[in-house]
Amino acid sequence: MCLIITGQSNKIRSTLLNTNGLLADIHTSNPDGIGIMYATTKGLKVVKVLPKNYGDALAFINKLPQDDRELAIHFRWTTHGHTDMTNCHPYDVVNGYVAMMHNGVLHTGNAADKTKSDTWHFIKDYLASPVSEHPAIIHNDGFLNMVADYIGDNRFVFMDGEGRMSHVNYDQGIEHDGLWFSNTYAWVPSKLIPNYYKSTKKSAYNYPTYSNAYSSAYDYDDEYGYWGYPKSTDYKKVSAHNAAWVEEEVDEFPPLVDKEELISVLADADSERMMDCLEADANKTLTLLFKYFEPSYRLDADDYLSSRDADMVKMVRDKDIAALMDVAHMPALADVMCYYFEWDEFVLVK
Repeated sequence: MCLIITGQSNKIRSTLLNTNGLLADIHTSNPDGIGIMYATTKGLKVVKVLPKNYGDALAFINKLPQDDRELAIHFRWTTHGHTDMTNCHPYDVVNGYVAMMHNGVLHTGNAADKTKSDTWHFIKDYLASPVSEHPAIIHNDGFLNMVADYIGDNRFVFMDGEGRMSHVNYDQGIEHDGLWFSNTYAWVPSKLIPNYYKSTKKSAYNYPTYSNAYSSAYDYDDEYGYWGYPKSTDYKKVSAHNAAWVEEEVDEFPPLVDKEELISVLADADSERMMDCLEADANKTLTLLFKYFEPSYRLDADDYLSSRDADMVKMVRDKDIAALMDVAHMPALADVMCYYFEWDEFVLVK
C-alpha cells in the first residue's frame, strides 16, 4: 500500500485534520511510519516518526508547517524490510540534499538485505550514483520518463535542497483541490471527495492527464552543462537534517556547545534546548555527552516506549554516535535523551 500526498503544507495539514475520518482511515491502512520533506532556509528538512497509535499520527500532523511551502508526506505500509526508522520514508538519495519517497512494490526487490526495503535497495543500486554526480537530473523529464518506464506501476517523489519537487508517474495518482495523492487504494477517496466513484476508480471531477514525468524541464546552459545538470561541486549541500547550516540562521542556535551548556540542559531535562544543541552541532553534542557523562536509563521509562523510542534508547545505551547522527534531526531523540535517561557526570579519564 503506502500513500504519498504532495502540495502546500497548510493545505495538507488542514485537509488531514479537518476532513472527517480521513486521517484515521489513512493511518489505519498505513500504520508503519510517517515522514515528511520540505524546504527551509537551512535546506531540505526531513522528519520521520513511527506512530504507535492514531494519537501519535494526529500529533505529528498538527506539527506540520502552517504556510504555503511545498511539502510531501508519506504514510507507510510495510511490504519489504523491517518496520523501523531506516525504512521509513523519505530516504536520502544524496545525503542531506536530495530525498525521495516511493509508493508501490518494486520488481527489483530486497534480496541482498531482507532488513532493508525495496526502496532502499533501488536507491543504492540505481539512483545514488547518478543523482550524486548530477543532482538536477531528478528534475529532467527524460530521466524521469526513463525511470517511469523501468518501475512500471510505482510512484516516486523527489525533493532537493532548494525545495524543488518532481514526481515519477504522476498520472497514476489523482489531484484534488491542489493536492496530489499517489493512489486510490490505500485510503478511501470518498471521505474527501464525496462523488468519487470507487467502482470505476474515477470521480466526477475531470482530472487532467499528465505525462509520466512531472517537473520543470531543463534546457542546455553553459553554467550547468548539458541538459542543465549542475557539476557535482556546484550544488549547495545544505540540509536541515544535518549540522551544516546557512549563515543567516546560525544565530538561532547556541554559538557554542560545551560542557557547561550540557550540564544546564541535562539538569533541567530541557529537551528543546537539547534539540538546539543537536541542531547546532550534533556530532560535538554527542561526543561531549559521552565524554563527560554516563547515561543511566530510567527503568520506569519502559512503560512509555514506542518502537521508535526503543531504537533510540538502544543507540544511547550503546553510545553509538554514528547511528545517533542519523536521527539527530528528530526532536524525539532530544526527548529520549532528556526524559528516559539520567546523566551522571564522571571524572574524565586522562
